Amino acid sequence: MRILMKRLVLFLLLYLSISGQTGAATLSGTVTDRKNGESLPYANVVLKWSGEPLGALSNVDGYFAVKSIVPGKYVLIVTYVGYESFVDTLVFSGQEEVVKDVALFLEPILTEEILVEADRFEEERVVQTGFITVETRQLQQLPAIGETDVLRGLQLLPGIQAASDISSGLYIRGGGPDQTLILLDQIPLYNPSHAFGFFSTFNPDAIKDMSLHKGAYPAQYGGRLGSVLDVRNRDGNRKGFEATGGVSLISTRLTLEGPVNKGSWMISGRRTYLEPILSAIRNDSTEVPRYFFYDTNAKFNKDFNDRNKVTVSGYFGRDDMNFDLDEGSFIKIRWGNTAVTGKWTHVFTPAIFGNFMVAGSKYTSSTSLSFFETPIEFSNSIQDLSIKGDLDFFASSHHSLNSGFLATWYDFTFRQSFNQDEQLNLSEKSFLLSAYIQDLWQIRPRTSLRLGVRSDYFSEGERLHIEPRIALSHQLNPKVRLKLGGGHYHQYLQLVTTEAFSGGDFWVPLDQTVDSGKSWQGALGFEWEPSRRYQVTVEGYYRDLENLVVLDNRVAGDTDDTTSEDVFISGGKGYATGVEFFIQRRTGALTGWIGYTLAWTRRTFQELNQGKQFPPKYDRRNDLSFVTSYAVGRWSFGANLVYGTGQAFTPASGRYYLRSPATGIFEQRVLPADRNSARLLPYHRLDLSLNRKIGWFGSDSEIFLQVFNLYNRRNEWFITYDPNRDGAGADVIKMLPIVPTLGINFRF
Repeated sequence: MRILMKRLVLFLLLYLSISGQTGAATLSGTVTDRKNGESLPYANVVLKWSGEPLGALSNVDGYFAVKSIVPGKYVLIVTYVGYESFVDTLVFSGQEEVVKDVALFLEPILTEEILVEADRFEEERVVQTGFITVETRQLQQLPAIGETDVLRGLQLLPGIQAASDISSGLYIRGGGPDQTLILLDQIPLYNPSHAFGFFSTFNPDAIKDMSLHKGAYPAQYGGRLGSVLDVRNRDGNRKGFEATGGVSLISTRLTLEGPVNKGSWMISGRRTYLEPILSAIRNDSTEVPRYFFYDTNAKFNKDFNDRNKVTVSGYFGRDDMNFDLDEGSFIKIRWGNTAVTGKWTHVFTPAIFGNFMVAGSKYTSSTSLSFFETPIEFSNSIQDLSIKGDLDFFASSHHSLNSGFLATWYDFTFRQSFNQDEQLNLSEKSFLLSAYIQDLWQIRPRTSLRLGVRSDYFSEGERLHIEPRIALSHQLNPKVRLKLGGGHYHQYLQLVTTEAFSGGDFWVPLDQTVDSGKSWQGALGFEWEPSRRYQVTVEGYYRDLENLVVLDNRVAGDTDDTTSEDVFISGGKGYATGVEFFIQRRTGALTGWIGYTLAWTRRTFQELNQGKQFPPKYDRRNDLSFVTSYAVGRWSFGANLVYGTGQAFTPASGRYYLRSPATGIFEQRVLPADRNSARLLPYHRLDLSLNRKIGWFGSDSEIFLQVFNLYNRRNEWFITYDPNRDGAGADVIKMLPIVPTLGINFRF
């Protein structure tokens, strides 16, 4: 297999090199926002002339290159979602290398396209099934709790759901949160949430754009069984100083940015101020936890010349909760992410573009409990150091080649103690080496094929995996397109989570005693655009999962020699399949969409549920969302209505008595039925938002009123059983009631 792969790569490189040596002209440049100088990824660049049109798609840094341009007169057209098109006339006479940077104007708000999936003539040419790009200004039209939230906005799209009202975790196409790779400026974030999932770690003012691969993702990504969320922070305004921010009832945020000599900078901060509110209601008879979170984003860019650019960025966030109970009893939970990266961007030739990066990331969490002066402690830490390189080779008008490598060193720790006696002590150091290559081939004007392969080597168990990837797109006519995609994927890290909220989750690597998880994915999509205003998408998917693991709740006691086999129940299998429907109105004063997902997810473990198949908690047969936004004058109105099948849970089938070996007393216990064999009541909720633009002291400001759960539906969260109570002894824990929020957003 390795020999075959080497020959394939050498043949591909040789062919592309020859195909690119045409002796014709080359056009290259960068697409940016005219107002602030931010680069625009995935812009569509087309050269029209008397022959077959030539074109390219800008990469994630906004860079593009078009080769094989024969002498003649051309019309250059550059388009990007929500921006006015750029049109210019160019004349090529020979083998010249022309550099043409393009700056686009943002379209007026009443005519801009509030798109979730990009315009079919632009980002859809990326070929991938299940690919979505979103800008922050698109999410600002949606109702939220307190402020715009990236992850909560994504949960309104088909195929994506949340575990609860206070969870920002993404459950995508039947996969858990750990099966989605989440990147911030190419750095992995291991817990992207604040306030136990109530907020995500992504400050909306600091984000430039994000892309989501719901499945069958391309070869430049790896290490997860399901999906990829790639978030990129703003580079900073290159044209002038700018300040943006917002104040609500529960948090404040501020972002500052501006130019430096041939570069830009950006710093953004956010903090809750719940402490005064909580202190006001705290008294001798009412205990209220002390809680806060904060995060900071920073970025600096410097252009040394037209071919070299250096970027340094960082993120730091922390959550802190302290809950004092009776004397000698308390709960303390702390967690946080830290990430720093340095990146060098270099243009080797007009057709070869490179990014090289060194990055470090750290996630820590600790939970300290004490009941009647008996302490219980959990702590988890994961540190990684990465070296990464990527090359984009615009080989010809028909071929665009991407290749790269990644080397990551991990340091994991997890400790658990009871009454100061250590019960678990896991410590592991490992490394992951990856390389990939892929080619986007424009076979015909209406047909594109992306072929790729990725190779991973994980030191634990000395595992080497080869992962093929494929994506095909064919345009039947100007209004209809078909897509298919597939691939093979592996995962080496495991998240242990409550599924209901985030904060106490911890990560561990899978050592040589347990096989790494693997999946095969396939997707088939149909897209119809009856007019520029409307778009209809239908996409079906299937995932086959093997070597799944779940935490073994029976594990106990001591141990410097604890292995993954001791901690997890392994050997699980499963599948996830479904079909997603998406109908969208994209332009005009009234925009929005209807999304619906019909899905099935199943798991099988020989040691669980008597070996019988069962649905995981987040399996949801029906998931429906209505999202709308209406703008008139200075006012805008937004509404979300969501409905979903109730989550699965394990009911009680009876009771039994068991004699306690400590006291000799017979205690009543609950006998569980089949795993997740019952359902909570259906989930539904209506959210509203009302925004009014105002001008304060020369600023562009906006007052907003948002109401979460307008009709106060107390959706069911989970069920607990008390074996000592008469009757069923079941308590239904409810989710959030109606939550109104008032605040202001500003921009200077």
